[in-house]
This record gives sequence, C-alpha cells and structure tokens, in this order.
Amino acid sequence: MMKVGAIDVGTNSCRMLAVEQYGDKLEEICFDLKTTRLGQGVDEKRLLNYDAVRRTLYAIEFFVNKMEGLGVERIRIVGTSALRDVRNSNILLDVVKRRTGYELEVISGVEEARLTYTGASFDINGNDFLIIDIGGGSTEFIWQQPSGLSFKSLDMGAVRMTERYIKTPDKPVDSQDLARIKEVINRMLKGKLKLNPAGINVIGVGGTITTLAAIDLKMKKYDRDKVHGYKITRDKIEEILLRLAGKTLEERRKIVGLQPERADIIVAGTIIALAIIDYLALDHITVSEHDILYGLIKEMLDLSH
Repeated sequence: MMKVGAIDVGTNSCRMLAVEQYGDKLEEICFDLKTTRLGQGVDEKRLLNYDAVRRTLYAIEFFVNKMEGLGVERIRIVGTSALRDVRNSNILLDVVKRRTGYELEVISGVEEARLTYTGASFDINGNDFLIIDIGGGSTEFIWQQPSGLSFKSLDMGAVRMTERYIKTPDKPVDSQDLARIKEVINRMLKGKLKLNPAGINVIGVGGTITTLAAIDLKMKKYDRDKVHGYKITRDKIEEILLRLAGKTLEERRKIVGLQPERADIIVAGTIIALAIIDYLALDHITVSEHDILYGLIKEMLDLSH
C-alpha cells in the first residue's frame, strides 16, 4: 500500500488529490479545492499578480501540509495555462520550492493533454472518446488517433473570456453580449478545430462542466461520485446559461450547486460549453471527475499503461 498526492495549480483554482493504492485499485483519501484565481489579469498583462501569487502559495502550502499529515509519501505539483502564459512565473516557482521543499513544474500543453487523457481514461475501456477540458485560461480537446494522441488547445477559458468580454460580471449579461461571445468562440472553433466526433463518446472535465452538473443536480453539498459519469444535455446547458445570465453576481452566488467563488466566471464558461456542444452537434456530454490529477496519480504509481 502506498499513499501519493498531486496538486494542480490552474488559472482559476488550485486542487489536490491524495489516494491510497491497494494493488491495482485506488481509494481517494482526500480531495480539496481552493479558488485562487492565479490567472487574474494574465490575459492582458502576461504577468502574475502578487495577490494571486500569495493566494496560490497559501493553497499549495495548505495542501502539502494536509497531505503530509495524512502520511502521503510522494507529492507532485504541476502548473498549467496561467504559468505558461506569463513572463514572471519564477516568483511563484521559487517561493513554492523554498517554503514546501517541492518543485512546482510548469508543464507544456502537450504534457497537460497527455496527463488529462491518462486520467480521464482511468475507468473507460478502449480509446474511442474525445476529452474536452474547459479550464480558466484555455480549453483543451484531446483524442486518440492511430498515429498517437492528438490535442488542440484554444485560448478560450472561463477566466480569460470573462476578462475579455464581460466587463461588468456583477450585472446580468444581456442577449447581445451572449451572442457576441458565442460568435467569437465559434470563429475560434471553426478556424482551429477540425474534428468529426460522430459515434464517439465525448467526456467533459474541468470546473465549468462539473459545476453545470452540480447545478443540474441541485447539489447543496458537492458530491464527486454523483457528478462523475453524469450526462448533461445540450438543452439543459442552454437553460442553465439563460438562468445564470439573467441574474446579478449576488443572485448567482445563491444558486444551488454553484460555488460562490465561481459565480463571476460561470457565464463565460457555460457559453464555451454550449458553443462546443453545438459545434460538434452533440445532444449531451458525459461529465468526469477523472482529469489531470488522476493522470498524475496514475503515473506516480506506474498505472498509466
């Protein structure tokens, strides 16, 4: 038996997963998430904000201490889109190493895609599926081809699109703004994504998709087991979008299933989800909790083959 843990330092949140291995089976010991918004202002300035760095450092230290207290023997920490996009990532990397003793690895888009695919395939048979990962800074599309793993990363994450196009996220978003954002996303999809998903299973990971499932399920307390494998329909996502867009930020924060810290970026994230589903002509998407964290865990335990 071995206990290992992973931390994913994302654009919007910092998450941790600790598991214990029993043979070829994994049991989750602890999952935690803190909204740190590391990507605050990154799209405009390409620099980390010092307040965001402090929030993220606190979360990483908290997670490391928590895992060490649980007897976790190995910990891996990775950073993705926000840290790839900035010129001063060292201000966080250096202090994490100094304060925790662990390296914060800034992984490439290719490596992020590979790890996400490894995680999402944890409980899926075969290779006939497409992974869609809507993050804070970008959205990844990952699929298997005869020649190997393919992926496409587009700069349309929930934080990035909110900062670019929703100037007053505390107010309702009108139909013209919704249409404009969807038009921008559609141009990106048509110009950069060539996919034919007919007949394959489409799996969604990331905070936007899991949040939409939690809202649809009316979860007062988030339940990863109920979210994992949930099928959310295209029409339900549109219904949720119109409901979210018609509310002020304070009203959104009271919606059952929506983390209050995500209320300011959920409209943009939901527009991305709906635009992708329409572009790929899907009637639903299967939600998964197995993402890059599971990919990291599988690799640490040599279960990725």
